[in-house]
Amino acid sequence: MVFDFSNMTLRHGLFHEEADGISCYLPGSAISLRFQGTDLKAEIEDLSNSGKSWLNIYIDDLPLRVIRIDPDKKCYHLADDLKDTIHTVTLQKRTEAVFGSIKFTNLMAEKGTFLTPPSPRPRQILIIGDSITCGYGNEAQIPNDCDASRENNALAYSSLTGQLLNAETLIVGASGTGCYQNYGGSKEGRMTDYFMNIVCPDLDQKSMDPFHPEVIVINLGTNDWSAPINPSDYVERYVEFLAFLRNRYPLAEIFCVIGPMNLGPSQYLQALVHDINAKGDTHVHFMAFPLIDREKDGVGGDGHPSVKNHRNMAYQLAEKIRQVCKDFTLTPCI
Repeated sequence: MVFDFSNMTLRHGLFHEEADGISCYLPGSAISLRFQGTDLKAEIEDLSNSGKSWLNIYIDDLPLRVIRIDPDKKCYHLADDLKDTIHTVTLQKRTEAVFGSIKFTNLMAEKGTFLTPPSPRPRQILIIGDSITCGYGNEAQIPNDCDASRENNALAYSSLTGQLLNAETLIVGASGTGCYQNYGGSKEGRMTDYFMNIVCPDLDQKSMDPFHPEVIVINLGTNDWSAPINPSDYVERYVEFLAFLRNRYPLAEIFCVIGPMNLGPSQYLQALVHDINAKGDTHVHFMAFPLIDREKDGVGGDGHPSVKNHRNMAYQLAEKIRQVCKDFTLTPCI
């Protein structure tokens, strides 16, 4: 029997319905389900044939399980020794789109029964950013240890902020991307273009689930400052992007954040937000993460934030959002 993904799973993020399952590509994308039984299998395909997509498997309060999606393998035995009670399972994509897209084609509990899925979290947050937002290299053991296995979006500030605020979180992140220019100065594939021209049409035309964020977080500028730049070009592009977001989400609180790897854009971003506030939109806010303190928090791969640093960032951002959005509550659960 083919599993009914549409009705029997809670989807976190942007999913496409396929003829033989559901697919996703953004970091942090996840499905949650409930079943009663002792075993669980999943059929998952590597649509990119890269072998670089990784998943976190959460089953109740058991220790985390991590699997790599192998292009030459389809069936994964997730559990076979569970108590015959009701279990909650979440399968979460650790890695960003550049490492591959995946498709869930079936879920099987030979000695069990699938139940109504969990309810979604009550809030919705959109976080847009670069490698920092993805969690690039956050689990690296040595400075250049940055392959796909060392990227764990579940422990990035983006995912953790959603947990702290009990919010469904759509994470649109891609390593190397910028607002006006990418790492090294390229203009092709900028996050602003990627979001407006690829992600938004997906949300409007293909996504299985509607998404209407109450809060939007933008963390773009680190890669812009990796190459020579005229700050006015960055500001102009940022203003255009904010106008697009405000038109699309007129009631959202927007947080323009920067750091912790580079604070070069900070003064320009802060001035931009001040100007927008002065012109009447007081629902745009600025925040800077402190620069990485290597001695105190360690460092991830290629100078990126460590897991500890990401956790600190999440608490800082969640508290900032809570101060602005009074009906949000902070749940210290990470």
